[in-house]
Amino acid sequence: MNDIPPRPDYPPYSVGWTPTEVHVHLTHEEPEESHWDFSWLQLGKNTRCLLVSVIPASWWAGALRDVHREQGLAGAWFMAFGALGAAILFDHSRQRFVTRALVWTTTLGAVGALPLFPTLVRLMTGSPA
Repeated sequence: MNDIPPRPDYPPYSVGWTPTEVHVHLTHEEPEESHWDFSWLQLGKNTRCLLVSVIPASWWAGALRDVHREQGLAGAWFMAFGALGAAILFDHSRQRFVTRALVWTTTLGAVGALPLFPTLVRLMTGSPA
């Protein structure tokens, strides 16, 4: 039982030998985009809107303080989130400088007028801070 196949009859290597041509194709690939792209923040636009909305935010904070005093904390938060939600929807549909400034005005007014920490404690525990 011989499992070795018979030797093939190849011609000698020097007979009919032609040089091999090698072609190299270089392709230029674009560099991979950075995963740390923060252009969606629009830092310049948001900074300008934030600076513009400082004065109207104090007026909005005064209105929310009045609601907090007369209607309670829940009424003030409801009014603040209602105005903020409307401003965000309006900004999403229009995407203008004025609408973004309105979003910042409602945000700054709510943060400036309403107590954040006691509200978070009341939401998480159910008891006043």
